[in-house]
Amino acid sequence: MMIVAGTARFAAGEIDRLQSQLAAWVAEVRRRDGCIAYNYARDIDDPDLLHIVEQWRDDAAIDAHMSDMGVLMNALAGAKMEALNVRAYEADYKRTLMGE
Repeated sequence: MMIVAGTARFAAGEIDRLQSQLAAWVAEVRRRDGCIAYNYARDIDDPDLLHIVEQWRDDAAIDAHMSDMGVLMNALAGAKMEALNVRAYEADYKRTLMGE
């Protein structure tokens, strides 16, 4: 399994403006082959920071996803994004730390 984690920092108000487009994008990506989980979450202490957390079956699924990012790129074309950092990691399940 592959884990993708990162952050995107936007100018003030940009996440609010993009909310519906980002929600539609997340819903679309969650239906893609090899997508186990795909989530964006706004930081509770910083409303202009978006956390990105994804789980993919394998590298090939990530590559297929990355080759079809047009909808997101169109949504972000006019956005004031100040920083972006997204990385992929290979992962193996170790143990449950909390909950079921």
